[in-house]
Amino acid sequence: MPSPKRRRPKKYTKFFFLAASLLIFVIILSKLFLVSIFSVPQVLSSQEITQTTTLDGILIKDEKVVKSPSNGMLRLVVPDGRRLEMGGKAAEIVSAVQDIGEVTYDIYTDSTGILCSHLDGYESTLSPQNIGVLEMPVIEKTADKPLSDGAGVDKGQPVFKIIDNLSPVSVYGAIPKSALPDGYLEKRRSLQASWENLNLSITPGDINDTGDNLEGFYLLSDFPESIIHHRKVKITVTTRVLKGFLVPEKAIVYRDSKPGIYHVVKKKALWKPVEIEGELSGKVAVSGDGIEEGARFVSNPVLVREGWPVE
Repeated sequence: MPSPKRRRPKKYTKFFFLAASLLIFVIILSKLFLVSIFSVPQVLSSQEITQTTTLDGILIKDEKVVKSPSNGMLRLVVPDGRRLEMGGKAAEIVSAVQDIGEVTYDIYTDSTGILCSHLDGYESTLSPQNIGVLEMPVIEKTADKPLSDGAGVDKGQPVFKIIDNLSPVSVYGAIPKSALPDGYLEKRRSLQASWENLNLSITPGDINDTGDNLEGFYLLSDFPESIIHHRKVKITVTTRVLKGFLVPEKAIVYRDSKPGIYHVVKKKALWKPVEIEGELSGKVAVSGDGIEEGARFVSNPVLVREGWPVE
């Protein structure tokens, strides 16, 4: 009986191993390519980011209304916004008197401050002296159009006011608690703010915790003089600030529950632990070994491993 013949391996087996090897090679190249595409190194630098909220408020200021001594035509001697000393001449009322002709009544100030012709009728109510006992009125719209020079006025009609810009100026409004750091009500520190791109600061005074907001009076400091001509104001308040070496949250990689980032050293990824100093708006402030100006790190290390090449 003839012995069976040994079958030779089919030719496709060689092609299988060749294709598998080629596939592995392509996968490795693809991974390196993806790492180079998505893990572009960034440079550490000292930065600052802020979080702001809007305070829609009502200004509380020391104002004294001046009334016309007679019927006639108003003539402003000094422009709106000019500071006057006590006893300074502010305006004239030119009246027509029968059988006499024109009579001019001079109006002098009995206090020091800024002349303002924006009258809204709340001058005696919304004053610093009433803080603590004041029930805030609902002000939908203020009639703050100033009397123009040459306008006709009646006797006893308010024509302008003198604002004491050296006395405290406050704003009544509400700031969401969610926008403020934890425990802010106990610390009550000043907050940097701006109005129409002009800087100022606010400090909480008589405020109440209403659940969602801290509502009440905030004292203005270092404010632009032009703000006191207004009653309703929209102030941008900086509620949180994060300074330092900032990296994206996704740059943090944990090892054994310790945070760290991948540094780029000699074109290779090297993980080093960091201390997290704060977080805000998707950024993390870090410190530690190698955290310095100009150091390179991997901002998106999802595909990176220790020692892998990073261009």
